[in-house]
Parts: sequence; structure tokens; C-alpha cells
Amino acid sequence: MELYSAIAGLKTPEECKAFFEDICSPAELAALEHRWLTAKLLCQGKTYQEIIDEVKVSSVIVSRVNRVLQYGNGSLRSLVEGGE
Repeated sequence: MELYSAIAGLKTPEECKAFFEDICSPAELAALEHRWLTAKLLCQGKTYQEIIDEVKVSSVIVSRVNRVLQYGNGSLRSLVEGGE
């Protein structure tokens, strides 16, 4: 819980970006960004193929993110829909 408390204490997008750049590799950051964009596009009603073509992710990633949106705890959907 200490990590989550530390993240919750970040105040600005710039602080979050700096933190994640420090703690994640470039590949890990890219994966997170791809999943975020995939979630946004799924919430907008885009098809799997449209997302695969636009984001350059595999159908496995699209399916995994879709499963989280459908059956997860709701936090991802809430953040995505709140940001639109």
C-alpha cells in the first residue's frame, strides 16, 4: 500500500510523469500508454480491428483491456469516461 499512497500523493500530471519515467522502463511506459489508449477507444465504441490498426497492439491486449472494462473493479472505466 505504500507505493499506492506515494502515487496518490502526487499533485500534478508533471509529477506523475516524472515518477513513472523514474520507476518504469520505456517499454513499460509504452505498454501502459497503449492500454490506456485502447481503453479510451473501446469506450468510444471502436472495433478491435480499428484499435489494432490505430494503436498497434495485438488482439490479446485489446481483449485483455476489454475484459477489465467489462469485469474489472470499474476504476479504469471511471477514469477513462471521466476524462472525456
